[in-house]
Amino acid sequence: MQQQDIFASRETIIVARTGPWHGSLMTAPFRAALLTALALLTACASTGPQPVDDEARSESVFGAYLRGRYAAQAFDIPRAGRAFEEVSRRTDAPQGASTAFGYALASGDIEEAERQARLIVARRGDNPPDDPSIQSDLPALTLAAAAMKRGDEEEAAAILSGPMQSGLGRSLASLLRSAAVYGSGNLSMASEVLAQQPEGTFRGLIPLHAALLYQLEGDAESSEAAFQQALNAPRAEIAALGLARLYEDEGRPEDAEPIYRTLLQDSGLYARAGRMGLARIGRIEGVDGTFLRRARGAPPVARDAKGLFALGLEGYAWLGFDQAISIGNGDPRAEQLRRISLVIPLGLANLARHVDPSRDAADYLASIIFGVYDTPEASIEAARQVPPESWLYTYALLEVADAEADAGDMAAAADVLRRAIQAEGPDPQWALQLHLTLSEDERYEEADFYAGEAIKAAESLGVPEGALWRYYFSRGAVRVEAGWWPEGRDDLEKALAMAPDEPLILNYLGYSYVERGEQLERAFAMIERALAIDPQNGAIVDSLGWAHFQQGRYDEAVPLLEQAVGLEPADAVITDHLGDAYYAIGKRREARYEWRRVLELEDADDALKASVRAKLDGDFSDAPVLAELAAR
Repeated sequence: MQQQDIFASRETIIVARTGPWHGSLMTAPFRAALLTALALLTACASTGPQPVDDEARSESVFGAYLRGRYAAQAFDIPRAGRAFEEVSRRTDAPQGASTAFGYALASGDIEEAERQARLIVARRGDNPPDDPSIQSDLPALTLAAAAMKRGDEEEAAAILSGPMQSGLGRSLASLLRSAAVYGSGNLSMASEVLAQQPEGTFRGLIPLHAALLYQLEGDAESSEAAFQQALNAPRAEIAALGLARLYEDEGRPEDAEPIYRTLLQDSGLYARAGRMGLARIGRIEGVDGTFLRRARGAPPVARDAKGLFALGLEGYAWLGFDQAISIGNGDPRAEQLRRISLVIPLGLANLARHVDPSRDAADYLASIIFGVYDTPEASIEAARQVPPESWLYTYALLEVADAEADAGDMAAAADVLRRAIQAEGPDPQWALQLHLTLSEDERYEEADFYAGEAIKAAESLGVPEGALWRYYFSRGAVRVEAGWWPEGRDDLEKALAMAPDEPLILNYLGYSYVERGEQLERAFAMIERALAIDPQNGAIVDSLGWAHFQQGRYDEAVPLLEQAVGLEPADAVITDHLGDAYYAIGKRREARYEWRRVLELEDADDALKASVRAKLDGDFSDAPVLAELAAR
């Protein structure tokens, strides 16, 4: 069976963050504008520096360029930024400035990004680029953000009044200009700027920003009305947080409570926000004193014009991130496209962090993206900017732990989580992640303890079954991995009772039964049910094909495994399974081809490679089924 993502990973956590008010975040203009930028991003590091006269200098420039190219291809954004900055400073090539700007912005070097942005804008003069993507607007947006950071709201507003080339740029510029105008003391004009946002552009964040403008100005009635509208728009969870805090400020805890209870039941990012809100208004029991102090110190959604400006940048960064992670897994280029499409959201998040260093959601988003890019040091640095008073602190610490694990320091990852639990008590997410971290180190007894703590904490907080099943599933899967089948089976069955149509459970439990020759009719029905629910999931197709193989039904296994490889061509385990199935039906040449391909795939671990090399040498000691077939 292909080991599906049975444990909480960065991507599954991210997907789970969509909360109770979540709807479709992408309008057609937003999606089209973002995707148009992808092709330009891929070209960002593809044009070399212009030749220079001095041979030694040319070699030095070319060396820096090659370092930048290599780093860019590996998505080591900070290293690419430093290299392309060196190229830009040594040449006068326009493309050099453009590339250096993009990577400086993505790496968070806003001082360098501003310098490059000024060069780009000066070179353009009165001739704007013939480029309809958001990338062409980023230099102006960067200069506006720099002005806002300096406290020069008028300059920021003037820059944002200029022409933008993309619909996405025009819509974002309207939000930012409104915040800048408000910062200069003109609420009525700020409201007019929002109302006059160009038609045909993305307008989904206008209600939220209008609500916050009114809230900052002390107009509770207008703010409440705008927040109610924003609950049906993108970033609705942020609107819910703002509305609940408005109710708190107005002395209406009875109106804030249902919002916080809804957030508390979220399976992703917003549960801590709900718990903190209920703690502040005294509507939850068993709250640790440290947690209560942190809850009372939680900042509002936006405290001033800079915060509102940064919120606009952060909002578009999150929308772009949501779009990026939605790129389908069926496309073999999906991972590459996801990584490319995260560069602009990372740049916008970094601008938000620069304008208002207290934008913890921007810090957290930067941490996630740096983690996706396998740059754990940058990920940890960004995540550690999120303070304990933030509603995102739970997930920021999870990101730190993930990054430590990615860097190979499992002890440090576990220590981060243990210290967090000691400070605030067993947050269910922290305890669950500690359980998973310890299980990866095969410390199953200790891992099982923390899984139990996670379940107790989740149940005490009233986590609904629609989210609680994940805890039982995780403990059950690890128990199966540890060899504790009866206990693991019971947990998996309990998870299935809570979520009977969850493909992950159906697939894992069904295959576990097949492996043991138990309840075979029901087991195959489970896997088939999982496949009916998620027919494009290569891991589930592989499970069904491999289950047939295990039962000796090789002719039935082959077409399913071929389909699985078609869905997941870069998966080494699935490819190995197909090779075994080909061997079983006498297609020895095809089998050897698939086994050789396993050795070329990045996700093949050392154990799998050793097994495949043995099979290629005719040694089937680790594959008894094939050994029996070879002896016939």
